[in-house]
Amino acid sequence: MANGTTDKEASEAPSGCPVKGVGYKSSSSSVDEKPRGFLSGWFQSSNSKAGGVAQSSQSQCPVRGGTVPASIEEAANHSQLPAPGQQIPLSQQRVISTIPRGGKSDQRSDDSADRNNDDDRPAVPVHQPAHSSQWVYPSEQQFYNAMRKKGYNPPIESIPSVLRIHNAVNERSWQQVRKWEKELHNNDEPKLVKFVGRPKDLSPKAFFNSRVLMTQEPFDRHDWYVEDTHGGEPRRYVIDFYEGKEKTGDLKGNMTEQQKQSLPIMKPPSMYIDVRPALDTPGAALDRMVMAAREALPGLTAAFDSFKKSG
Repeated sequence: MANGTTDKEASEAPSGCPVKGVGYKSSSSSVDEKPRGFLSGWFQSSNSKAGGVAQSSQSQCPVRGGTVPASIEEAANHSQLPAPGQQIPLSQQRVISTIPRGGKSDQRSDDSADRNNDDDRPAVPVHQPAHSSQWVYPSEQQFYNAMRKKGYNPPIESIPSVLRIHNAVNERSWQQVRKWEKELHNNDEPKLVKFVGRPKDLSPKAFFNSRVLMTQEPFDRHDWYVEDTHGGEPRRYVIDFYEGKEKTGDLKGNMTEQQKQSLPIMKPPSMYIDVRPALDTPGAALDRMVMAAREALPGLTAAFDSFKKSG
């Protein structure tokens, strides 16, 4: 989604998939069992240029590590033109997210321009509309082209569903960031400056949990930077994505009617998203402690918030 996003390289995915349903099945009895069904052949490596035939039929999850760009907004850098040999048309419409965009709205992300500008806020990435107040997701065609360029040959008919899943994951993550900003910084309208995909970097918390407590590793990690309302450095949030239990409901509660129509499939994917401020400052450590206390004592928290509003 933002300038500085890194690509995720192909890697072997653990068993199971956070995206349930759609004919996908996973087994907890054997880590070697291949998933079967609609998504069983979603990504097939197409590294063989001689015959033009995919050489690998290994099943991979469309959300899990190694199969998509670390941030799907990286795909927005790609062309809207159909891929060579593409016979099924894909939409070229780009969906506007609910995520407000921070940083400069009138300058493109040109390195030389940034270095000569005294404003430290990041410029608008080239794949984003210059004057849009919100981040814009890539189209189905751009997403498909990005997958092809990375060496995958996904079933083209599944692109719309998979893209909506990834958009929904971003929306879920943003709702959690908003909670931190609202409850701890009185920031009712936070803005996302940028985020960076770091799929190969375990956060300190994930490292401790997986190496010491022997829990599962996250299958992906993002670092999101939120604009400071007081003009300071953007606050960095670490987001770890874990395989989780299937959930029900939708993600449209805080959206306008227009946004609900543009994001029709918003059922939460089966995953756990761990969002917290990065420990870049002592204040971030204090934020974590305060939020832990608020979640442990919800009744007292509600009473305190009510008292603050009445005062």
